[in-house]
Amino acid sequence: MAEYCLVSDVTAEISPLNVEKYGIRIVPMTFYLGEKEYHQYPDNHELSMKEFYEGQVAGLETKSSQITPAEFTKEFEKILKEGKDIIYYGLSSGLSGTYNSSVIAADELMDKYPDRRIKCINAICASVGEGYIFVMAAKKAAEENMDFDEVVKYIEETQYRICHWFMVDNLDQLRKGGRISAVSAIVGSALNICPIITTNREGELRVAAKVRGKKKAMSYLIDKIEEDGIRAENDLVMVGHANNMEAAEKLKSEILERGLANNVEIADIGPVIGSHVGSGMCAVLFVGENFKDI
Repeated sequence: MAEYCLVSDVTAEISPLNVEKYGIRIVPMTFYLGEKEYHQYPDNHELSMKEFYEGQVAGLETKSSQITPAEFTKEFEKILKEGKDIIYYGLSSGLSGTYNSSVIAADELMDKYPDRRIKCINAICASVGEGYIFVMAAKKAAEENMDFDEVVKYIEETQYRICHWFMVDNLDQLRKGGRISAVSAIVGSALNICPIITTNREGELRVAAKVRGKKKAMSYLIDKIEEDGIRAENDLVMVGHANNMEAAEKLKSEILERGLANNVEIADIGPVIGSHVGSGMCAVLFVGENFKDI
């Protein structure tokens, strides 16, 4: 059986510890703070998240750019030259052109390496949800000695049960990214509206509810865990946050106190996703039983 390598993009927010533990390769992405260009890596060595969010809160413009086919070709070919196949699980095509870039690179490389395999899986989620699925797959692959096709099947089937709910603190960032209109941003901010957002099964953002006040928004996130029901074999809730550790810790405490999960982990949202959701965002992500598509 040929060896294979698991590859994702940096928006999966996979920790350096898990990257090393499971041998996951991460493709960096470009983001901008003001007029300066940076690349996000798992260890954020070019620019710390603290510096990024401080700049964003101070009013500097933040944006990101998708990974190009040439960048994927460079990263994929390193692995192919090692004699390994590739399973790539990346940012949803409903949110970015990055997945399409990976497919272009894979198609070209397959002509050059006909004996190797590259499978690009289009995620229906992003950020911590994307990383959650991928780390679970890597863990199962290591523990159960799963082959290439078994890992692909696991990712493709499990991702359709992932539940992701998040609240945003800064409507202006969503406006700049074209996710909501300028009028909605102005009215929402004036009324202290916190939109609750999820992704549908095409990987596109959808507004699930509009809640007034951050406290009610956080309660909504916790209620969704109970409503969607966590699958027993995946008793883990990930709490993602963009420069909002205080809220993340509160979510974690309440989830544990209410007995909704035995395991809650907190993950940081990096500059690429943070460019669009803004400082203050919080999310809960888990594998659920009763998720209803929006």
